[in-house]
Amino acid sequence: MATTRTPAARRPAPPAEIVELRPQLVPAVDKAIAIVRLLNGRGAAGAALSEISGALSITRSHCYNILRTLAQAGWVLYEAGERLYRLGPSLAADSTAALVSHPHLAVLRAATDRLADALGLPCTVCEAIADGSFLVVHTAHYPDPSVYMAPVGYRFPPSVAAQFKARLAWLGPAQQAAALEAWKPVRHTRTTIMDRGEMARDLAAARARGYAASRGEFVDGFTTLALPIFDRAGEVVMVISCAARADGFDRREAKVARALAGCAQDIHVAIDGRPPVDFPRP
Repeated sequence: MATTRTPAARRPAPPAEIVELRPQLVPAVDKAIAIVRLLNGRGAAGAALSEISGALSITRSHCYNILRTLAQAGWVLYEAGERLYRLGPSLAADSTAALVSHPHLAVLRAATDRLADALGLPCTVCEAIADGSFLVVHTAHYPDPSVYMAPVGYRFPPSVAAQFKARLAWLGPAQQAAALEAWKPVRHTRTTIMDRGEMARDLAAARARGYAASRGEFVDGFTTLALPIFDRAGEVVMVISCAARADGFDRREAKVARALAGCAQDIHVAIDGRPPVDFPRP
């Protein structure tokens, strides 16, 4: 017996713009992104060519060519002596430039510029990175041949004293204890704190007086005051700092500390940041 088949209902064709958005991976770009992410996870430790190639299952020659291209753009640095690759400052600088419309960064830039103008001192905003390092996202400085300011995109190691202390000082007891347990002290100058007990006491002192301070602990002869910036969840997302030559700075320290606290308060109000109840106010 003959039967007739009813035609199946046809699905409407997707709009052209949806078709265009379907992923069309470019293998080399995909691998370059994977390399950048791997190096970002390694932080200051970096990684060797064989390590990167093996971890990402990329042939050594192809991996080398991608790394060479990234190095040409300044996104990757190669340390010939150690034969290690690390992320370069241009990557962070390019990324930061793309984020200038972010409301937090816009507020931080304006507030830091006002602070630097009021004090006549170089000021820096660093993002607190998950691996413990600090990425410079904005600088406001004055021409002084004796003061070198790290450029936007520079990544301070976790051991940079003022930012490290500012990040930890206002944490809860359990969080602070865990952070100190994981802390790996690095001696930069003769005054660098290397003992956990001493660092814990310094953090308590910073919280009591209302600001973190590095007195020649990272760069000999320079004093840096710093405060953390908290987001709505109460997490430290940025650290704002002011630096100056140590000679004669003690006469200005109280004034700088008050101005720094005022700047942090303005930022918290603008971004709805939630610092602890004992956080300093001007």
